[in-house]
Amino acid sequence: MRARRAPLTILPVGCSTLFVPVLLAIACNGSSDGGSASLSAGPGSDATTVAATGTGGTTTGMTPTTTAGPEPTTGASAGSSGGQSTGSSGGDSSTGSTGGVGTDASSSGGSTTDGGGTTDGGGSTTDGGTTDGGGTTDGGSSSGPGCPEGQQGCPCGDGCDMGLVCELGLCAPAPAPKCGDGKIDPGEECDDGAGNGDSKACTGSCALQKCGDGLLGANEQCDDGNLVDGDGCEKTCVKTPAQPKDACGYDSDGVWFQIDYSNAFSVSSPKYTYSPTPGWGEPQWAPQGKNWPYAVDLFNNAKVIDDQIGKVALLDGTNKAVRVYFGTVGLTYTYATVCVEGRSYSVGSSVTFFVQEAKSKCGDYGSMANDWSVHATGVDLQDCFFPNDSFQAVQVQPSSGSGSLSLKRLRVTLHGASY
Repeated sequence: MRARRAPLTILPVGCSTLFVPVLLAIACNGSSDGGSASLSAGPGSDATTVAATGTGGTTTGMTPTTTAGPEPTTGASAGSSGGQSTGSSGGDSSTGSTGGVGTDASSSGGSTTDGGGTTDGGGSTTDGGTTDGGGTTDGGSSSGPGCPEGQQGCPCGDGCDMGLVCELGLCAPAPAPKCGDGKIDPGEECDDGAGNGDSKACTGSCALQKCGDGLLGANEQCDDGNLVDGDGCEKTCVKTPAQPKDACGYDSDGVWFQIDYSNAFSVSSPKYTYSPTPGWGEPQWAPQGKNWPYAVDLFNNAKVIDDQIGKVALLDGTNKAVRVYFGTVGLTYTYATVCVEGRSYSVGSSVTFFVQEAKSKCGDYGSMANDWSVHATGVDLQDCFFPNDSFQAVQVQPSSGSGSLSLKRLRVTLHGASY
């Protein structure tokens, strides 16, 4: 509450009025039956307003009240005050009211508002709130700085930080890459989304379709998962052309080697040929310690002769035999066959012979006629040969009949070979 000033004392002296303690100029107009005189000061100053009304020599006046705005601190200050006094001839009363508004603005951008007022005769003063630029309001609330743009959970702004994507206006973690999302991510050769497939240009593992991957592509006849020719599916993923059957009618669906005495000069010097199977040729057929398979005259009593069918290894007795050593390291197979070509050397009867694996004595019999033509007899040895074995042998030996065999050629085939 502001301190009130001491009341002024007014003494009438003729047509002049003396103020104590302050002397002011007064315009004097009046009449004996209701004339009035008034003094007022404009807003923004220390103003005193006096109004007097008298009837019949009686003067009724009110004690003026002065209200000033708050003292300014920084910024701009504005204050106003005003007073009014009224009187009537019919009563002895005085009413005075003042009101003032002062605004104090601080350099921090806030403001101080004195919205109160003082009313003579029981008025009150009210001090409003104070607000500063930091966001604190007397009786209000406060909030911190905003979420930085581009960071997780914050507005996207001009873009999100690395590893984040903009979703619904906010930055969120980028989804983990996966095959089939239609985007080529690191480690993927392709990604056609719903168009991926093991028979499509882009496989289900997001790799480009290619020959040798074991998946049958749209332009492939076959794909066995390798790039080996002659194994049923060529390295260009077309089927291996059908191989001619051997002389005995067996399929050439595996790996094989053959010895031929057509141009030999001894039992141990036949010509060797091999199946056209890349990855399995002469070096792979070689037994341990050798560079190729090799044939021997088992009992050192056989010879090469010119027979009616050409050069042959003559096994003219049951105590004569040809043995061929070979290896199968790294190879497995389904079944084995042996094709024997020649004739019975005797002009009187056919010949029976025994074909076997030399170590195990596992084998079977065959026979051929004695006319002057080349005969071919097949012997099924099933699984007599050892898979993945470094040293074994096939052996042919006359057993009965004429007991004399003119051996022209011998082929060993391992069908369904895998290596």
